[in-house]
Amino acid sequence: MKSRESGKFYKFQLLFIRIKHGLFLFTLRSFLSKIGLDFMLFYWELEGSQEMAEPEIRNTKETYEVTPLAKSDLTALKNLSFINYDKLLESFDRGAKVIGLKNKDEIAAFTCVEYSDFIFRKKRFELHDNEAYLLNMYTFQSHRGKNLAPFLRYQVYQMLKKEGVGRIYSVTDYLNKSSIKFKRKLGAKPLVLYFSVIFFKRLHWTFALKRY
Repeated sequence: MKSRESGKFYKFQLLFIRIKHGLFLFTLRSFLSKIGLDFMLFYWELEGSQEMAEPEIRNTKETYEVTPLAKSDLTALKNLSFINYDKLLESFDRGAKVIGLKNKDEIAAFTCVEYSDFIFRKKRFELHDNEAYLLNMYTFQSHRGKNLAPFLRYQVYQMLKKEGVGRIYSVTDYLNKSSIKFKRKLGAKPLVLYFSVIFFKRLHWTFALKRY
């Protein structure tokens, strides 16, 4: 499978990309978390509740296909730094889905759909039968600039509605300006702002700061 973010200097490239897009504080928070000082503000958001026009793929003549990924496809995601591959496989085996946007045999973008209750930063989020949670929206570097993420997210909204899912949720890092901008364009609404602290993976606090 071709769709792997690799290369000797990829992590340095990613650092400069983040800073270029105004994500210095987001990157700094990620660094501090690795040494045991993990502070996070995040939104619990409602997605897919507003009527909107279908986003268009731009700047390309290539054809893309929206498709649920098979377990064998997931190896293409193994080297992504934000993916816990073992947990991804466990979730997949429990019924979670990974929806990909493919160009021929190459994964251009993907997002994950969780249907079961889950724990995020020691807080349990419960999902009912008609609810789902979206996570890990990602476009591979070689396919960026084509509006693929909004297009794929929209298609997933439609897919879930056909499945009878009435409420779609996600978590957004308060410092991730790119993610916030992306979701606001799709009409996502913040429901709760949480503050979370983890010290050296031993002490945890996660509590609501504001409800909207």
